Amino acid sequence: MQVVVDSGPGGSTMGKHKSSLVWIGAIAIWLLLAAPRVMMAGTSALAYTGAFTGIGKGTGLAPETELVLTGGYRRDDLDWNIAGDINGNNPNIISELTWDDLESYQLKFQGRLIWPNLVALKGSGAYGWLFNGQNQDSDYAGDNRTGEFSRSNNTTEDDCVWDASLAVGYPIRFEKTVIVTVTPLAGYSHHEQQLNITEGYQTIATPGFTPPEGPFEGLDSTYETEWRGPWIGIDLQFRADKLTSFAHRLETYLTYEYHWADFEAVANWNLNDNFAHPRSFRHDTEGRGWVIGAGINCILDQHWALNLSFDYQEWSTDDGTIKFYLADGTTHKQQLNEVNWTSYALMMGLSLRF
Repeated sequence: MQVVVDSGPGGSTMGKHKSSLVWIGAIAIWLLLAAPRVMMAGTSALAYTGAFTGIGKGTGLAPETELVLTGGYRRDDLDWNIAGDINGNNPNIISELTWDDLESYQLKFQGRLIWPNLVALKGSGAYGWLFNGQNQDSDYAGDNRTGEFSRSNNTTEDDCVWDASLAVGYPIRFEKTVIVTVTPLAGYSHHEQQLNITEGYQTIATPGFTPPEGPFEGLDSTYETEWRGPWIGIDLQFRADKLTSFAHRLETYLTYEYHWADFEAVANWNLNDNFAHPRSFRHDTEGRGWVIGAGINCILDQHWALNLSFDYQEWSTDDGTIKFYLADGTTHKQQLNEVNWTSYALMMGLSLRF
């Protein structure tokens, strides 16, 4: 990567796991503490007649509580590039970093508290342990990715990704043969990717500017991102009124969220002596993203169901700034052109309702 000084890829000041555990733990505690209060309030005022489906048919206000724990496979891709100066020129893309095929094992906890036709509370926390991924760092001398004079292909693994979200909404219940719940939502979310770059291999080399072609020692750089901000969305849920056949045991749901995000990232490029350490540079900009989810619950008994789900999210940013912290104590700014991130997850687990 180039600061208009030569750079090569490499702890940051962000806590690697602390903030994610705090977020996810807070969501779990909030849902677990709130659930009994909801149930006590509902049973004291209303007759709770629902079986597993949590439907208080005839009352319209019986509270519903759902806790879901799933695990599965997640894959992420992330890229960003910068210009040679603060105005987006010299050249318009001087350096570009990509992370492809970031594979992780993910654990996700979700919870919902719903008073039909009154209010819904929703929270989730997901944590992924990366076990495989590839990184590429390219530098260019000309506009539009021409004159590539440096490229390294590296490894990313043993890192983590995580997401947390809280929301409130208004659940509108339509009760017929198929019970449909439509819930407009407003919420706030926080997302992080904490990535290492190791096992460096110089693919394109320029004598005097880069290491020679081939593997090079000591690469242990970090890049850690935060995406956080409000969102609006909608949940759609469909389930049978009565369980008279196996097909009636299958419930489906769809979710959509549109997010606004403040984006920042910090990095430690450990092999570049021009940079300060452990903070070598910082990204700041704003972005947006959208998240969709779909799933099926297969009812096992009155309280338990098997859950299968698919989640997809896509995020991008406006242009912003990259601020370099140099070894001599000075700083330097260039234009951050864009950051792009996509992710999907396939999950399986259990759902508990009461």
